[in-house]
Amino acid sequence: MEIQENLCANATRKIALLITKASDLGMDISGYGQAGENGTSGNVYLWLEDYAFTLFIDLSGDDEIQAIWTNSYNGDEETRSANKTTLRELEAWAGYMDVKAEAMEEAAA
Repeated sequence: MEIQENLCANATRKIALLITKASDLGMDISGYGQAGENGTSGNVYLWLEDYAFTLFIDLSGDDEIQAIWTNSYNGDEETRSANKTTLRELEAWAGYMDVKAEAMEEAAA
């Protein structure tokens, strides 16, 4: 996993929280991924290739960790809290969202 360089102290602290949460969930962080700050939204994120969701914290807000899923067909995004959940629940949610997006894409075709 790569960590973006030249982050402010607050963004670095929030990345540490995301890595800790991923570890607590049992996520494998040894694969390909990135942690950094989104220049557009200001969110601090942890994206890992092996998972269909990304963990993030709003840089300007509190330390609530959320998960975001992105529709690969149209770029729409859905979020949910990742604080009181399990890895199994997050993976099931992202899997459901993938199936739903695929069905909507097939219906539109």
